[in-house]
Amino acid sequence: MQEFLKYLALLMALMVCYQLYAFSVSRIGKEKQEQCQSLGIVFMSIGIVSLMFRTIPTFMGGLVLIMLGFRLIAQGLDRLNKTTFIDQYEEDKEAE
Repeated sequence: MQEFLKYLALLMALMVCYQLYAFSVSRIGKEKQEQCQSLGIVFMSIGIVSLMFRTIPTFMGGLVLIMLGFRLIAQGLDRLNKTTFIDQYEEDKEAE
């Protein structure tokens, strides 16, 4: 019974973390970058600390939090001004 409660508590915590993830990703512009980066760092930290407990539920939850943290940090590194493309040269624009 105690293991079931651990799994249930972990599932509820992961659902709350996913809700925070979805809220952060839905922001726009600079606010999205700041929120995603800070929440990604928090998720990564909690995920790494949870790997220390070495039980199956906390280990799996830690891996999920680390993956969500990586994804949030990547979302936070997205460019704001997407009108400039890196793969185009000035010479290509003049030729058109």
